[in-house]
Amino acid sequence: MIKDLHHVAMLTADMDRLIAFYERVFEARVTLDMTEEGLRHAFIEIGPHTMLHPFQIPDVPLGPAEPIFGRGRLDHLALNAADEDAFWEVRRRIVAEGAGDGTVTDMGTVLNVVFTDPDGSQHEVVWAKTGVPVDAGRTRAEWTTVEPPDPLGA
Repeated sequence: MIKDLHHVAMLTADMDRLIAFYERVFEARVTLDMTEEGLRHAFIEIGPHTMLHPFQIPDVPLGPAEPIFGRGRLDHLALNAADEDAFWEVRRRIVAEGAGDGTVTDMGTVLNVVFTDPDGSQHEVVWAKTGVPVDAGRTRAEWTTVEPPDPLGA
């Protein structure tokens, strides 16, 4: 009945900064950017079927960003890399942007890298390993870290 996720709504303190970040790191494109009824909002296409829908609302305090699993009901985004090469390229861009240390965690079925967006929220990029069944997932105690395949991939 559902084919994918259309968008995730979020708040930002600085729309231009947020848009620029997703354009640089994820080659995202803005499909809508408008101001109406005192608030600015945009659709940022981050994948063929997935958009972020940030709102910049004057005089709405955003408070400090909390670490993963400390944020309440909607905790973080996990973006799905198009393929393994795209995963490593996004990881490289995250590090170059200063948005994360680039640590890659092998969870058995996926590789995972964490990044922090310009508003201080931590999110993830994952690559689902080709041909690895879901039941091959590991417990947290079994997770390992993985180095980039290319020594220049830092």
